[in-house]
Amino acid sequence: MLAHLGFLAGANFHDSIGSAWLLVALREAPTLRHYDPEVIEYWGSDSGRGMQRTLTRQAVLPTDTDFSWGLIRIVDRLYVTNEYLTFGGHLLVDAIDGVVMAVFSSPAPLLRRGGHSQGWDEGADSLGAFFSRLLLAVDYVPGFESEVASADPVTRYAAFLGDAIGRYRDSARLRAADPDFWAHLLGDEHRMATGHPEEWAAGAQLRRIAAADDRASNAFNSTVLHRSVQESSEAAGTSDPPHPDHPASDLGTP
Repeated sequence: MLAHLGFLAGANFHDSIGSAWLLVALREAPTLRHYDPEVIEYWGSDSGRGMQRTLTRQAVLPTDTDFSWGLIRIVDRLYVTNEYLTFGGHLLVDAIDGVVMAVFSSPAPLLRRGGHSQGWDEGADSLGAFFSRLLLAVDYVPGFESEVASADPVTRYAAFLGDAIGRYRDSARLRAADPDFWAHLLGDEHRMATGHPEEWAAGAQLRRIAAADDRASNAFNSTVLHRSVQESSEAAGTSDPPHPDHPASDLGTP
């Protein structure tokens, strides 16, 4: 599948709950045909704390581990990037015919966040803003970092889905501006509530914990869109959304 490609993804918001995946090939020499990754940055967790991790051809192989929520960034030799937003999942890394292959898989959507070789998936801007609000809760709500780290990917997705539905229900302007996205949110709300009731309830509990501190609550309970950092960056005349102001992360587990 990656004979002439540097990476390939099989996921977007419309896939909903199921099997999302991202394949990345780390080669010894660039092919100069598509995009040639050399580094993968992603997030893991250790004892309930978020840890940024880096994967290169020098990784210990094979690797079989979990990854956490936040940003996956692929970087080439020129420091050009392609980015994804994830709710977490499983990572397998091994060498095949001299190529180090990384396979990120998740039961929840994995969304493109732009870059050199791709655009933005529907919902990625809203998810980036949601992750920014989670980081705010990590800063101010005792124990929240461990709570969200221990949650499974589908529960984290349920928390995002409930947050997005609440914002759209509170805003006729949002529903009118993006009726297709609103319809998808409603459809997934029904599928989650009926097909994954335990994760749906756990996601709602995560949102309640996140809003326990007034400073975090203001962000989670606001009826203002914050549809994302993308809109603010476009207003400022930039093409890529600014990263949240967090000392240890940009759209990732702190």
